[in-house]
Amino acid sequence: MRKIAMIGTAPSAEEAPFRDESYEIWGVASRMKYVTRADRWFELHRLDGEPESFQQHWRRDLKVWSSEVDLYMLYPEPDLGPSVINYPYDSIVDRFGTFFMTSSFSWMMALAIDELRPRNGEPVDGSIGIWGVDMEYGTEYSHQRVGFRHFIEIARLLGIPVSRFANTGLSFEPVPYPIWQDDPLLSKITKRGEDNNAKLEDSEESLKRTHTMIAQNRMAIEELSKPLLKKERLNRVAFLERELAGLLEESSKLSVDIVHCCAVKAELDYLLDYINP
Repeated sequence: MRKIAMIGTAPSAEEAPFRDESYEIWGVASRMKYVTRADRWFELHRLDGEPESFQQHWRRDLKVWSSEVDLYMLYPEPDLGPSVINYPYDSIVDRFGTFFMTSSFSWMMALAIDELRPRNGEPVDGSIGIWGVDMEYGTEYSHQRVGFRHFIEIARLLGIPVSRFANTGLSFEPVPYPIWQDDPLLSKITKRGEDNNAKLEDSEESLKRTHTMIAQNRMAIEELSKPLLKKERLNRVAFLERELAGLLEESSKLSVDIVHCCAVKAELDYLLDYINP
């Protein structure tokens, strides 16, 4: 039975089965320090499209970790040695197309599926495990995640077991269109987001007013602190100083509230990124 472990660079990659020799380790060439072995490396980007410093660093590392490991490339470099293998672009594209090729891991999953379920051959008993490919919140990963999920679904339909960490972005399944309109969790998150945004807006306006009052208060204290003060002025200065202390404390509290609201907003946006279709 073939067990293929696909290793990315997110923190969950540290849990990958590097010590379990029953797994094939397929990693990306921008490897992390904890990657202790590999059976295949993938570098599918054009190296001449990367900064010169990256190219030098990458080539230096290649001499250390890829001399005896197959390196799959879409743009093979002639000087990288015999370990370089041309990624089978034509056959993979002929079978799967290019629409969902949104990341290196889409290409890697397509190749794994093609080897475990060859188009004109007998199925190979095997499974795929995913570590370090979280594809978390963000525009780039949102785009990449769709493609990678597509191939996870193809693997499932072809009877290939695929395992992944439960706490990563790949574990979230979006609510399908148009059912999301009636999804209770999505409705709750949306309402929570609206309430939080209203509080954030109110806190920001209150903070602006407080800062204006602080500036006015300091100007008044400065004016009343001029020489030859009468007793009333001294009392007024003392009152304004107490008021200033209260305004500064209020400003601090409002700033904390704003930071909290911004954090809540980021977390809600993070969840909506997965739940929305």
